[in-house]
Amino acid sequence: MSLTLLDLSLVLVGCGSTEATPPRSPMSGSTVAGAGGSAAGAGAGTAGQVAIAGRAAAAGASGAPTAPAPVRPGQTAGRGGPATDDDAGTPSCGSAHAQAKLVKQPVDVIMILDNSGSMDDELRSVEANINQGFASILQQSGVDYRVILISQHRRRDRDDTSVCISAPLSGLAQCPADEPVFSQRFFQYSVEVGSRDSFDILLDTYAPPFDRRNEEEFGNAPNGWSAWLRPAAKKVFLEITDDDENADVLDFLFALTELSPENFGADPNNVTFVWHSIVGVVQKAQVADPYLSNEPIENNECDDVKNAGVAYQELSRLTGGLRFPICQFQAYGTVFHQIADDVAKSGDVACDFDVPAPPQGQTLDLGKVAVSYQPGNGAAQQVFTQAASAAACKGSAFYAADQRIHLCPDTCTSVRSDAAAKLDVLFTCENTITLR
Repeated sequence: MSLTLLDLSLVLVGCGSTEATPPRSPMSGSTVAGAGGSAAGAGAGTAGQVAIAGRAAAAGASGAPTAPAPVRPGQTAGRGGPATDDDAGTPSCGSAHAQAKLVKQPVDVIMILDNSGSMDDELRSVEANINQGFASILQQSGVDYRVILISQHRRRDRDDTSVCISAPLSGLAQCPADEPVFSQRFFQYSVEVGSRDSFDILLDTYAPPFDRRNEEEFGNAPNGWSAWLRPAAKKVFLEITDDDENADVLDFLFALTELSPENFGADPNNVTFVWHSIVGVVQKAQVADPYLSNEPIENNECDDVKNAGVAYQELSRLTGGLRFPICQFQAYGTVFHQIADDVAKSGDVACDFDVPAPPQGQTLDLGKVAVSYQPGNGAAQQVFTQAASAAACKGSAFYAADQRIHLCPDTCTSVRSDAAAKLDVLFTCENTITLR
């Protein structure tokens, strides 16, 4: 399975104030002003290669990564090896060229299921649809996902308001079962979730010490459900309940961000997670249509529920999540499909990349960077302009900060929507790129 969305060609050309013959860029026929050598992307003949976005650069002709050779003024880099002096053939300052793959950000889905007595039909519908309507859609999307279920596991057929997840998402061949079996994609913190205490359960079971009532019943999570979170993953919550929450939404946001700013954001007014809700809200004309985050709270209830789940609705609105009616459990397949689609979008391509290390003894001027974009449909190449900062972003632009290159919001949107896009990022002594 390939998660590749974009090819990123990154060329380091010319360092410090060195002046030399202009090199060739990896785009056929284009020229970049400044010192360096050939950047034609000829594979093993490249003068040197660097690691981009945490991935090791491709090996040189010998099979091992090669460091860029230094180039003195007046020298050029040939295709067949390191840069050499035109007169003496002495290795000198040169160029470094590497290709990297940009992949979708992984996503951790934290699913909270109400185990109260009124949730029998809903939980059976979750069991029937979570594999086909949710996990399979995520699998097809190519996103690296993980489901962390917080709800009581169903051991017997008569455990009406517990839940048992079978293969292929979990490691269980069939349900019910004595205890849950984890897989690469599935983990379960088995604890009873009441009608109105999801927020407290999430906070109390995140990490030790635990209230004894909230300890994982099989001893599978001695360090809490936080042990299953991945640092680089986008966090997405999914609440399924026919009731509302006792705790205040803002209090919960403050507590969650204080508990783990690295996972949920440091600012409760600007969190980094999304919260989807399947609650007692009245259905729309099309029963599986969601309420969007820009739509107001809906106070009308669907049939046979206690309330419209206003607290969870508000949390969805604040975090850009979707809201669905819990009463339409026969439509859960469609609902899970839509949530899975939204989760897959959460794992979008990152719009920033590491700046590579320059050759030893040299420095890079981040003010002299060129970024070009080749649309996947074969349209003409575009050159993105460099903004002075994130605040100065407008139109098709990028900026450099914290030793990283960041695409501005409009630029990022364009690149993300083009699955076959290619970017060339050129580090040079001049902020100049001539297109073919």
